[in-house]
Amino acid sequence: MCGFLVDFEPRGKAQPMACEEIAHRGPDARGEWMSPDGKIWMGHVRLSILDLSPAGAQPMIGGQDGFMGRGVLVFNGEIYNHQALRRELELSFSGVSWRGTSDTETLLVGLALEGEAFIPQLRGMFAFVWYDPGAGRLIAARDPLGIKPLYYTRRPEGLAFASEVRPLKTRYGTPPSRAEVSAYLQWGACPETMLLFPAVTALPPGHFLTAGPGSRVGIGRYWKPGRFPSNDGKTAVRRVRELLEKAVEEHLLSDVPVASFLSSGLDSSLITALAARHVPKGLETFTVGFETESGSESADETAMAAEFSAHCGARHHVIRLTRSETLQCVEEAVEKMDLPSVDAINMYIVCRAVRGFDLKVALSGLGADELFGGYPSFRDAPLLSLLARVPRPLRRLLGLVSASGNRLADLPDPSTRTVSLFRRRFWTDRMLRHSGLPTRDFLPKEEAETHVPLRDAFAQVSWAEASGYMRNMLLRDADQMSMAASIELRVPFLDLDLFDYVLSLPAREKTRYGRTKGLLVESCRDLLPERFLTARKQGFSLPMRRWMEGPLRPYVRRGLAAAQEEWALPEGFLHELERDFAAGRLHWTRLWSVVVLGHYLKRNNVPFARDPLQPELRLQ
Repeated sequence: MCGFLVDFEPRGKAQPMACEEIAHRGPDARGEWMSPDGKIWMGHVRLSILDLSPAGAQPMIGGQDGFMGRGVLVFNGEIYNHQALRRELELSFSGVSWRGTSDTETLLVGLALEGEAFIPQLRGMFAFVWYDPGAGRLIAARDPLGIKPLYYTRRPEGLAFASEVRPLKTRYGTPPSRAEVSAYLQWGACPETMLLFPAVTALPPGHFLTAGPGSRVGIGRYWKPGRFPSNDGKTAVRRVRELLEKAVEEHLLSDVPVASFLSSGLDSSLITALAARHVPKGLETFTVGFETESGSESADETAMAAEFSAHCGARHHVIRLTRSETLQCVEEAVEKMDLPSVDAINMYIVCRAVRGFDLKVALSGLGADELFGGYPSFRDAPLLSLLARVPRPLRRLLGLVSASGNRLADLPDPSTRTVSLFRRRFWTDRMLRHSGLPTRDFLPKEEAETHVPLRDAFAQVSWAEASGYMRNMLLRDADQMSMAASIELRVPFLDLDLFDYVLSLPAREKTRYGRTKGLLVESCRDLLPERFLTARKQGFSLPMRRWMEGPLRPYVRRGLAAAQEEWALPEGFLHELERDFAAGRLHWTRLWSVVVLGHYLKRNNVPFARDPLQPELRLQ
């Protein structure tokens, strides 16, 4: 896991960027390279995980120091099948040899030999930029599910790429307008199709970008969701188990120890149980607990997690945080955000706590809910589709007697995917109108048509959750918070073969067992004692409402003041939000989204662009 920066100006001279801005992503080493003609500069910071020797350093240059192929590569992520790819390259091309053992070298040689045709063969999480000086040609790509970020700006002079938004917005970003702020507040995170800074764009997952002489830029898709599984004669239960075992084993590929983040929930427990079988010396597991206001230990997940870790034969660590330590982490998490988010705090707390154990790599259960039906949206989508067919004026009348009526009035259309995305919405049109922000439809649409029909409504909800909430919030938060603590987070449930297979199964295979995530449970039932199957997950939940009313109140007020001072929201509306929050009419996340935005804008000194379609608001 690493971070990189690239400036590509084919008609001019590239300018080095400051690697210090992403130093937290790679504290082990740093490198940079400038092409002889001065047209491209690459910078890289390294978190050493595979091939800890200098042979794994980046930028990696082909044709020099024993490296085969050609071109220069900067890469962030892990290619879990890179050893198999090495063998295939050796069979297909004569004279292939290797200097080191890193997946970076495998990627460099594969791109040099096959170009963009090599990308669909990759299995893992990745973002990279490869440049061929001889042809003046560049290829950039991002993994199919968007586990790793890849941001870029396109300017008249050329292109710039980065693993985070902050270096691009510092140098090339244009100020956000009220439309970008509205999009953030609607979803609690910036949709990838409408980031806070209009000049900064996310390369869509499953896509590659090519650029050549004369600034010719093209974007193509190399992966589409929904490939129907082949009929290999195996039951879905058996096939899911095989694919999951393979995914977990591959995600243990590392030259440093790999640990597991263990909660009392099903998903992380299954990952832990499977991983422990492949770590002879004992898998390290970690759970975080914290104190209540009275100083006593809260009713959290630590006891059950410790019991399950012992059941797996793992070596468990329970990290106890005092109330003051946890409160400090809350403010630190907001400070570390590359883009604002209403979530992310729990992830930062866990990563920050375990970094003290000199840990670099950890497994997570993220992705199972989207794939196997763990969210209420799988239950609610059919009802919302029916309600969307009710005339909007009738739905709006419900807003007079119920807060949910205001939400239902905003239902845009009855398609399963749309209502599933809509269910994740934070702010209603009514709230946006009262704040003076535009209410245009900011549903995070797919970047390009898949041209592959998803099998049924269950698959449509899965893809909506994966391409919306998971990609825009969960994966981005996992990346920015884990890397803020210099930790690589791996997500075996998002193995592409497993994801494709389960997404393409008919709904009856995923709903026939009479319980949430039934197919997953049945495929791994032997790994879990019965009481863990029936126990209710307690979870690592922070008392945010109570803290926002108590010890975090000064921080909340400063964030709201900053939101008003930085020209984001009018003062009168902010007071209305505070009153609704104090009266219990507003969920804490709605107010917290504004607090985070205010602190983010003030810390980054972000000015606002005047929206030409909307008159300037006067503060009340």
